[in-house]
Amino acid sequence: MVKISDLKIGQKIRNEFEGITRDLLQEYAKASGDTNPIHTSDKIAERAGLKGVIAHGLLSFGFITKLFEDFLEQGKYGKLIEIAVEMRGMVRVGDLLITEAEVKRFEGKRVYFDVVQTTFTNVDIKDKDGNIIKQFEAGERGYISDKDIERGLVKTKEVPEGILTYRERIATPGTAIIELNN
Repeated sequence: MVKISDLKIGQKIRNEFEGITRDLLQEYAKASGDTNPIHTSDKIAERAGLKGVIAHGLLSFGFITKLFEDFLEQGKYGKLIEIAVEMRGMVRVGDLLITEAEVKRFEGKRVYFDVVQTTFTNVDIKDKDGNIIKQFEAGERGYISDKDIERGLVKTKEVPEGILTYRERIATPGTAIIELNN
């Protein structure tokens, strides 16, 4: 059960999704009626200057609403009142999409959150000598820009196969309000 007394300022709820695929984008296009080809055709997306397909904005937004609906157990403990977000960064095939909401304040039965949706885009894995062992779509298609590097968004970390290069970028910041039943 979710109660105000169970929550604390600074507490976070989170979900992760690592299934952004071309098949998912095709299925979403059919289900939503948003058949804009920048979401389903690399050729069209490239002609639009995107270097490859991008996920539908409302698809990634759906993961934000899912976070709260899961937290509230589909209305059992309360309801989602409002979500306000800015879609700033593209979500791409192969991205890990992490959605976090942090409790900021309480007003009666309402809980106010800051929301951040972050994408993790794998570029490549290199061995200790700098040789590419594995290249991901982002590396093949050149998704990472000089601007990403200048902003410090491109990072590395050790993984069992070698050194992974990836981009960590906030795609969607915003706020949300829920109202609890008790």
